[in-house]
Amino acid sequence: MLANFLAAPRGVTLMKSAAALAIALGVGAASMLAPQAALLLLALLAARQLMRAQSARLDLTAPAGPALAALVVGAFVGLAGAIGIVFVWRLIADTRWSVREARRLSEAAGRPDAATPRALLHVWATPLFGLSMVAYTAPHMVAGLPLDLPHVPVWVVIAAGVVAALAVFDWALKCAADWRLGELAGAPAAHLLSHHALFVLAFGLMIDVSAGIVAMLAWRLAHATSLEHARA
Repeated sequence: MLANFLAAPRGVTLMKSAAALAIALGVGAASMLAPQAALLLLALLAARQLMRAQSARLDLTAPAGPALAALVVGAFVGLAGAIGIVFVWRLIADTRWSVREARRLSEAAGRPDAATPRALLHVWATPLFGLSMVAYTAPHMVAGLPLDLPHVPVWVVIAAGVVAALAVFDWALKCAADWRLGELAGAPAAHLLSHHALFVLAFGLMIDVSAGIVAMLAWRLAHATSLEHARA
C-alpha cells in the first residue's frame, strides 16, 4: 500500500510539495542569519518563475482595496498600523490561494467531497492561530519598517491554538482513515500538511515575523514555478 501511495504521478506531486516546503523553510531560516542572502534567493525564485511563465499576468485590482484600507488606517494610527493591514491582507490572500490549490488538487484526484468549503474549513485554523500570535507579540519590525496590530490577550492565542490543534487533528484522523482504506488522495494531503506546517512555523512559533513573511513568499514562488513547469 505504501508503494502504491508513493507511485507516480502522485509521488512526483508529493516531492513537489516537500520541495516547496523545504525551500520556504530554508529561505526563511536564511533570512534570520543573512537577510541579504534571503533576498537574493527570493529574487532568483522570482526570476525563475518569470522565465518559465508562458504569459505575464498582473492584476492591479486585487491590492486596491487593501491599499485603500492601509491608507485610511495609516492616516489615523500611523505607518505601523498601515503595514499591519497589509500583513493581514497577505495572510488572508495566501490562505485563500492555498484553499483554491487544495480544492484543485482534490478535484483532480477524484475527491470532490474533499473540495467542499466545509471539508476545507480547517485550512483557516493555523493562519488564524498565526495571526493571533503576531497580534499578541506586536509590535514587530519587518525589513526595517514597523508592523503593529491590535494587542490581543493571551487567552485569544490559547483559544486559537486549541481550535487549530483540534482542526488539524481531526483532518489528520480523516487522512489516516483514508490511507488505511487505500483511498487517500496524496496530492491534496501533502499540500495541506505543508500548509499547516508552514503557517505554524512561520507565524505561530517564530518570533521573527520577517522570516515568516519571507518563508511564505518563497513557498508561493516555489509552487508557482512547479506549476508552470508541470504545464510545459
